[in-house]
Amino acid sequence: MTNAVQRATEVVGIGSCTVDYFALVPRLLGPEEKMNCSRLEIHAGGVTANNLTQVARLGAKSGWLGLLGDDDNGRIIQKAFLEDGMDTSGIETVKGELSALTWIPVDAEGERCIYMFPNVTGKITVHQVLTRFAPHIKAAKHFHTEASQLPLTPVEQAMKLAREAGVRVIFDLDVSPNFFCQCNLGTQEELVAALKFVDVLKPCKAAALEFTGEEDRERMARKLLQMGPSLVAITMGANGCLLASKEKIVHVPAFSVKPVDTTGAGDAFMGGLSYGLLQKWDLERVGAFANACAALCCMKVGARAMSRYDEVISFIREQRPAVAASM
Repeated sequence: MTNAVQRATEVVGIGSCTVDYFALVPRLLGPEEKMNCSRLEIHAGGVTANNLTQVARLGAKSGWLGLLGDDDNGRIIQKAFLEDGMDTSGIETVKGELSALTWIPVDAEGERCIYMFPNVTGKITVHQVLTRFAPHIKAAKHFHTEASQLPLTPVEQAMKLAREAGVRVIFDLDVSPNFFCQCNLGTQEELVAALKFVDVLKPCKAAALEFTGEEDRERMARKLLQMGPSLVAITMGANGCLLASKEKIVHVPAFSVKPVDTTGAGDAFMGGLSYGLLQKWDLERVGAFANACAALCCMKVGARAMSRYDEVISFIREQRPAVAASM
């Protein structure tokens, strides 16, 4: 990869990158139950890979960094990246290994549960971060990562590299600290310590509650800001989102849609958030744009049911013309 291409890639990330197998079901099953399902859909997915895909569809160059297997799922993943014009030079294909996958039943109301198989993607090492992936991280403007499937140690090393290079670190705390510890990805104390390398934090509801003990979103955000991030983004579904910095807290209302599948909505939000911050928009505009990306993602099946910039602006214009005019 040439330096020119590296400089052109504004947003990179290390994190989950999967093939998602969606089962469209009448309802989610309990123990010992069986059910005939209507159809199976196969889509590329994964939290960080989805974030970066949304960024790419909005018009900023992005690229996922990490390990894939030399299997059919790995080929599906890379094909999807190429179709979205993403930089694939930071992908290492490991012979004889399996790429990550997830199994996702989705019910008639768009609710779902997710079974994750990190496989080779979860085997990334600190050495690989320092040698193989460091040049990509240092050349970017934003670095995305997550707490979900990967061990914390190499993720934290990547965040340190980004912070030292002046690259904004955007962290999706996608699972609760308790779940993170149970999966042996790191301890809660290590997770808390890693937050000092984070610039933008989006915690899932369970993680925010565990870390702060607060139910009120504003108090929750203020406590999370004290842990290191300069911006906290809390998504609230039909109630929109809250964006909090040390200077201000803004509530941004959601857009009106009838959801088909909520999978990937948070990832679309993160991609929209990242793009908005690249544009140096104020928090109100960033929040509205990110909310619109999330809403549009809910209108189709699949975590990659994400829209392009013109589609997002048209959607915002339909419901909030004054906001669209400022973008």
